[in-house]
Amino acid sequence: MTSIAETLQTGLDHHRAGRLLEAEHFYRRVLEAHPRHAGAFHLLGLIAFQVGKHELALQLVSDAARIDAYHPPYRVDLGEIHQAMGNIPEAIQCYEHALRLDSELAATHNSLGLLYESQGNLSAAMTSFRTALEINPQNAAACRNVGTVLQAQGNVIEAQEAYEQSARLAPDDALTYFCLGTAMQEQGRLLEAIACYQKAVRQRPDLEDGSFQLATARLALGDYANGWPGFELFYRQHYVDTPPLPKWSGANLEGRPIWIHAHYGLADILQFIRYVPLVSQRGGTVFLDVDPLLAPLLTQSGFENLIVADDPPPKCDGEVHLMSLPQIFKTTVESIPAPTAYLTANPQLVKHWREKLKAIQGFKVGICWQGNPAHPLERRRSVPLLEFAPLARVANVSLISLQKHFGLEQLPEIEGQFRVVTLDEPRDDANGLFMDTAAIMANLDLVITADTATAHLAGALGVNTWLALSVASDWRWLRDREDSPWYPTLRLFRQSTLGDWSDVFERMAAELSAKVTLRA
Repeated sequence: MTSIAETLQTGLDHHRAGRLLEAEHFYRRVLEAHPRHAGAFHLLGLIAFQVGKHELALQLVSDAARIDAYHPPYRVDLGEIHQAMGNIPEAIQCYEHALRLDSELAATHNSLGLLYESQGNLSAAMTSFRTALEINPQNAAACRNVGTVLQAQGNVIEAQEAYEQSARLAPDDALTYFCLGTAMQEQGRLLEAIACYQKAVRQRPDLEDGSFQLATARLALGDYANGWPGFELFYRQHYVDTPPLPKWSGANLEGRPIWIHAHYGLADILQFIRYVPLVSQRGGTVFLDVDPLLAPLLTQSGFENLIVADDPPPKCDGEVHLMSLPQIFKTTVESIPAPTAYLTANPQLVKHWREKLKAIQGFKVGICWQGNPAHPLERRRSVPLLEFAPLARVANVSLISLQKHFGLEQLPEIEGQFRVVTLDEPRDDANGLFMDTAAIMANLDLVITADTATAHLAGALGVNTWLALSVASDWRWLRDREDSPWYPTLRLFRQSTLGDWSDVFERMAAELSAKVTLRA
């Protein structure tokens, strides 16, 4: 007579061989003979999890955990199921419970750390990752994860060291080389970053964002020919809600209508909307599918045939992504279409804000210091408002806040140190996104901004603008240049040392003083 242990082992043999139906049959035979066999419930749960039946898996593994409450693997697998279902708090509880039962589970410490990291609890994540490494110093994944936390905390040199150690432990791990590439790119070491990304993509061609990061590093070096393909592919893969039409490749349209899809980040749209007239010049009728919030600004600037919100879709013969156009037009650094201004402020609003700003004395400088904190690169793009202090010390200069929403909480921090004029009237609500801001910019002597959509708006309007950039600036601003081939009226001020803004703003203050004196 076959014992329960033998029946279970037969099921395990089938399971390991991938014969799930046969394995399930033997696990159920175990439960027929022993209805409270925790191991059989657990293994049936794993089969359910493997075939995507997460609710059933949760039920079965929970049954196993209730029968044998002191067996850590049941809690670990419960955590994995909850994690797959998006039940993060429940997953954390399961992993924590498992570690109370057995504190030496290195992989579970690592999994728990990843969940803490996803919740923004970097301190707890670091504790978990370091504990995993103490238990198993050869755990390459935990070593890499230590690096991701260090990098998120701004310790990019230490992060690089952690990634390099992880690569020594697991030389074939594509994700580690990807992370190492991001650390190199953040330090402005683009050639080394490219080498890391290339290695990561060779090992895992499907690595998410691998080809895109490689593309942006190439673009930052001005290698547009090799950068645009990966850049364009990323946007086509991540923004796929265009109509199912033939993709336009740049051929003469001969009067045919074409649909341009333009639902991306605001900075992307403001930068690349310049290409729409070039499509029209290929002889077709362009229909531009855009966020309705941007429609007033684009209409004001002469763009026609906008598709917004619930507008009925037009009949078109082809489609193209706005972000595909630089590659289609074979854009090089030298051939960037860069009119001085291709967006226009509303004349009535310009007049309105001229009256509002009339009382502000001296050289009027609009400032913006903070972008969306949810942006993955925000840590190195935004500038603390306190760093603008040298500008306020320049005689006969008034700093005027262009900031909205994010970053306004920093204004109380500068009280008693320097003054920033705030505009109490609501902006960009009733009239449309950027409409009031564009009109205000038209009445300023200068805009000084961090790398946010404000910089692209000012550049597209042809407003004199100074842009504060990190050592690891976005690909759009290239490297080692004080000008931008994308925006003729932009001037770039770059950090000399990663994370140190003092030199940037002291240089700006000196230039501003000379500019004000010259005008006087």
